[in-house]
Amino acid sequence: MLGRTIDYNLLRPLRALLEERSVTRAAERLQVSQPTMSTALSRLRAHFDDPLLVRKGASHELTPLATRLVAMLPAALAETERVFQSQAQFDPSTSTRSYVIAAVDHAVTRLGPALTQKLLAEAPRVQLEFMTADSRLVNGAPESLRTIDGLILPHGYLAGQPHIDLITDDWACVVDVDSDLGETPSAAELLSRPWVHTLAARDGMTPARRQLQIQGIEVSVAAVTPYFHAVPALVRGTERVALLPATLARRVAEGYREVRVVPAPFALDPVRDAFWWHPEREHGTAHVWLRRVLARIREEFIANADDDHSEIRLP
Repeated sequence: MLGRTIDYNLLRPLRALLEERSVTRAAERLQVSQPTMSTALSRLRAHFDDPLLVRKGASHELTPLATRLVAMLPAALAETERVFQSQAQFDPSTSTRSYVIAAVDHAVTRLGPALTQKLLAEAPRVQLEFMTADSRLVNGAPESLRTIDGLILPHGYLAGQPHIDLITDDWACVVDVDSDLGETPSAAELLSRPWVHTLAARDGMTPARRQLQIQGIEVSVAAVTPYFHAVPALVRGTERVALLPATLARRVAEGYREVRVVPAPFALDPVRDAFWWHPEREHGTAHVWLRRVLARIREEFIANADDDHSEIRLP
């Protein structure tokens, strides 16, 4: 195998075959004929000197080597794509580049519309893909940042990585609209209730919860969801409390009308969202352009701060 020429065109069929575990489904996924995919599988088996897929009953199982390969392929393909997207000069008006940004749903809702409008005006053929900023991606940083263009995440999770600050927000609590809590409940009252969190204990701790713990404050967690916009549904009709960025808390209270916002009576640093990237992308012309666009969006948020941080005014 070491002396053989490597055909990089086999990377995509390899990933499709290993993820689908079926020649037929892999062919459909890549929109090629089944004989073409069968030929690719034969070449891959010869290259790796391994069957890769082994029939078991009516389905196929991965060999140990294939199991290792399927875990490596997403990053390998992302790196290959990044190599071929590299340009000495970047012209946003003609580029067909695809940007992959990881973020939680709240960040996508807040920044996505402004970024989309900028791209439509300045880079109409550029594609934008938002993926979930899950615990594996965050805990795997900085290595995991190699496979994406950047990660929108508050300060407190990463350190020592290049980033630009985006939006700063305060904290607020959300309770059921008919809760017996007053308009300004005390910390003791809130802490006596069960809480909804956005990060499971096994995956770490949010910066806010870490600050509370440092202050000797523990909460009773009743429910966990990684989706910020699902939090109100887990609070309504219960005695639960949730801690959210104040902008989101106000927005869901106005739109949901089954929860209401109360002040967070805790000494907490504000939420400071930032855009983080791997150092290898520091000088890429396309990436520099994206960061400049995000910096302009940040300035527009600051300029519209009197509007309760709710939205950027778009043309």
